[in-house]
Amino acid sequence: MSPLAFLGLAAAITLFGMLCLAISGRKKTPWESSIDSFRKHLDAIAPDDDVEDTKHERLTDRDRRRSAGT
Repeated sequence: MSPLAFLGLAAAITLFGMLCLAISGRKKTPWESSIDSFRKHLDAIAPDDDVEDTKHERLTDRDRRRSAGT
């Protein structure tokens, strides 16, 4: 076997091994995992409904105090 053929065979075996490791080591996720992750991030930055109600109640209380004095 010539030295170049031996080197080519060694390179092919190395590339095949790296391909097997890359495929077996990757994270297995369902197809919709990226969509679910995006929705979780949107939910995390979305304002809470309770916070908006609290702000509205505070404004209502402030208005009641002003109108009670007149």
